[in-house]
Amino acid sequence: MLEINSPVLAMGVLLLVGYVGGRLARLIRLPAVAGYVLAGVLLGPSVLRVVPASLQGSMMPLKDFGVGMVAMVIGAELVWRKMKRLGLSIFIISICEAAATFVLVYLAMRYLLGQPLVVAATLASLATVTTPVATFAVIREYRAKGPFTSTLLGAIAADDIWCITAVGMSVGLVLSMGVETNALQVAYLLPPLLEVGGSIGIGLGIGLLSVLALRFIRDDLEILAFVAAIVFLNAGLSRYLGMSALLMTMTTGVVISNVLHEDILKVIHRIDVPVLMAFFTLAGAGLDLRVLVAHWYIAAVYIVFRILGKTSGCYVGAVISKADPKVRRYLGPAMLTKAGLSLGLLIYMQERLAGLGVAALLGSVELAAITFFEITGPIAVRWALFRVGEARHPGEVLVEETIVPPERIPETVGGLVPVPATVALDDDHREETSVP
Repeated sequence: MLEINSPVLAMGVLLLVGYVGGRLARLIRLPAVAGYVLAGVLLGPSVLRVVPASLQGSMMPLKDFGVGMVAMVIGAELVWRKMKRLGLSIFIISICEAAATFVLVYLAMRYLLGQPLVVAATLASLATVTTPVATFAVIREYRAKGPFTSTLLGAIAADDIWCITAVGMSVGLVLSMGVETNALQVAYLLPPLLEVGGSIGIGLGIGLLSVLALRFIRDDLEILAFVAAIVFLNAGLSRYLGMSALLMTMTTGVVISNVLHEDILKVIHRIDVPVLMAFFTLAGAGLDLRVLVAHWYIAAVYIVFRILGKTSGCYVGAVISKADPKVRRYLGPAMLTKAGLSLGLLIYMQERLAGLGVAALLGSVELAAITFFEITGPIAVRWALFRVGEARHPGEVLVEETIVPPERIPETVGGLVPVPATVALDDDHREETSVP
């Protein structure tokens, strides 16, 4: 089979095949993102080997841009005037979900499979991760809107904070218990807290500066160029400073949307489809199905108990916060996605635990889980969104009909009565017209 060694040519082939995969996925009522991933797997080292693993590094800027744009969108969606009613519910649900997932996976790894502390703690913390990119892609594709969708986005944003903290604390705990004194040392636990706090603080500063700049930019294309520059800036600064690009960019989006009170989403949506297509076909090309075979029994237990933790934690959190019954039933399955952020945190763990001899085991189990959830996660999100009634099929037009009570019918004019007509609405234009 022909192997492509040019990053530009590989990206072109990935986009074209990814587009076809997305269209085919829609024909069988699957999310397009699942088609993108499977198209990437087809071209990757697991099947046809058209796009070798060696090209992954050269395409990293595109991955960073894709994650950054999604982080910006999620931040922009978290407008306080819309989210204040759901704020406490989101906080409680995200805490319960992350805690339940960590505890169940840890117990399964430690006592069901007899894995050492370092493996149980690190895999449990990685299990808490919910990747926003795939979830957003499905929400965008099916134009989902409503309380459930808002709760889902808010829970994912909060979950990112908890999971980054959990991963850092687990690494610190393992390193601390591995020193000669065999005692907990606070110095090992401070870095993750500084990373979360620093990322949010830097994102806040960049957001305020962005607000000042955007007051002087009115052209939509110029706004889009400015937002793209901010995404790349956050990605570069995060690598240089050892911070989280996801939290930085998400915080920047929150500041812009809440302080500026302008909808930057309308300009971002102009390019999000090709960005997401490129991101997921590239992610699929980076997956190696052979890792599903290595340590398959550990990976299977890990996957099962992660699902149990996510679903039970969301349910308990929704009950405690008295959330809508639909949130109780369907939020858990919508929180199963796992991709880019998980891979970044896995690399972070492997670098810091290199001397403990567990890097290979962590890598094979986590990559197996990423492969499984990257394909099945978007399907679960789609299912949940349609079950709660907040999603529409691509190309479907929302039709609303207004019924006017008799006492509100105006007097006739020339024998004709103005009656509200049934009108086709899209997401950005909701208006009512009268037909005489």
